[in-house]
Amino acid sequence: MTQKNGSVFISKETVSRLTKDIVYIAKNPLEDHGIYYTHDECDMLKGYAMIVGPSDTPYFGGYYLFEFAFPYDYPYSPPKLTYLTNDGNVRFNPNLYTNGKVCISILNTWHGEQWSSCQTISSILLTLCTVLNKNPLINEPGITANHPEISKYNLSIEFSNIAVAICDQIDKTRIYSCSDMFYPAMKQHFLTNYDKILAFIENKIQEDNPASGQMIGIGFYNMRVLIDYKLLREKWISCKQFLEQNAISTENTSTSY
Repeated sequence: MTQKNGSVFISKETVSRLTKDIVYIAKNPLEDHGIYYTHDECDMLKGYAMIVGPSDTPYFGGYYLFEFAFPYDYPYSPPKLTYLTNDGNVRFNPNLYTNGKVCISILNTWHGEQWSSCQTISSILLTLCTVLNKNPLINEPGITANHPEISKYNLSIEFSNIAVAICDQIDKTRIYSCSDMFYPAMKQHFLTNYDKILAFIENKIQEDNPASGQMIGIGFYNMRVLIDYKLLREKWISCKQFLEQNAISTENTSTSY
């Protein structure tokens, strides 16, 4: 028997394998790795994920969202992933393009070990987590640890991670297709990491960092980021106020009934 998805018929084998993957990640959640996954309730061939940036990386605490589009012959072909956390300017990672393309080898979109039917939703997400590392520019072919752009790139990502990947999603400046699904987890991580990230920003201000107030350019990505820690501090504090005001508003609404 087949299931119809729009004009595409999904084989029983694909339905069975997707169901197995979905049940596995539900029973063996990856939240300890900062990974969240939700499958679409209406479309068997769609899923959504959020990876919270690992500690000790420029991505710490950021919310990196992805959409899965599974092929009708899954698992014999890999899913297509679209990277959502974008502002159209910052190339957050060599493997994550501003147009949404996700390049990792197991999806057959990057050099290295290619897709096999042994891969699962869980293994894809764990692999994605590894590209969000301490020196992401080294993911780019031909870039070595002593490349002069590494420190500038890390500085740009570290700043944009807070400004775009956290603040713009907490205050809903940027809303993506699966933002609402993961917003409760975003709020939880924001409140947990609030003091630590605020202290990081304050330290940058106290250091009188020479980059503050400067436009940092990364030539081969045609990317420019204005680094302004004082402005970032205001934005960070306002995000907490946004959550507090919404909590009060929700409480008042619920008590009015």
